[in-house]
Amino acid sequence: MKSNDIYDIIIQAGQSNAEGMGRGDVSNEYVPNQNVLYLNVEKKVEHKPEAVVVTYYEKPFQISVAQERQVAGIPIGDFSLSFARKYVENGLLENNRKLLIIRAGIGGTGFKKGNWGVKDQLYLKMREMVDYALSLNKGNRVVGFLWHQGEHDAFEKNAPEIFEKQLFEMFASIRENYGDMPIIAGDFVSEWKQKNIEICEPIVDKIKAVLKSLGKTAFVETADLLSNNQKTGNNDDIHFCRESLYVLGERYFNKYLAIKNI
Repeated sequence: MKSNDIYDIIIQAGQSNAEGMGRGDVSNEYVPNQNVLYLNVEKKVEHKPEAVVVTYYEKPFQISVAQERQVAGIPIGDFSLSFARKYVENGLLENNRKLLIIRAGIGGTGFKKGNWGVKDQLYLKMREMVDYALSLNKGNRVVGFLWHQGEHDAFEKNAPEIFEKQLFEMFASIRENYGDMPIIAGDFVSEWKQKNIEICEPIVDKIKAVLKSLGKTAFVETADLLSNNQKTGNNDDIHFCRESLYVLGERYFNKYLAIKNI
């Protein structure tokens, strides 16, 4: 299936804060834009004690106008939307092009669980999604990789040096296959991180080390961003609230722009 639309492609991947779990009010709600699209895959996710079991359905990938998903009628935040809004506002989307966000993040996943290694299911499905997007028009191009993950590798006690090797291989593989685009990652929710600082710091340090070793990368600080619990009192301290996700996406974009302007 070919398309007349020409896409700048942003890959968004990782675990639940990449998927977006933010709740609460926001000050500048995202308004859907016909030039900003999602690419999704239909799937079933089962969280079992020993693994996250993901079943991908044999259906075509779905391209639709990007917007916050609804859970029981409540909008749930996604940092790629505020990133996309800034991408458009700053004139990075050239005439006759659209921005396509590859929505590959799945909550509760990591390297320790065998999800994101270069031979693992979620990584390979993400690649399949990107390859499909590129196949739609010869003018399509991957312009950035937005990653947020590491919490599960922290509390599942993945050895930091093993995590570092796995993350480096994954980032390097993305660039090998899709070009030398900016890669950006971010810190954990501060409320949860501070309660678990001994297991979090080694993993976060390795994320920073991998980014530094690759170049054309950036790390986003999040110490001042509120959790769902701090915003809504729902006891969810591991996920950014909806407003924080909006800010997070803008910070990712600012880092992206700084890399592009070097």
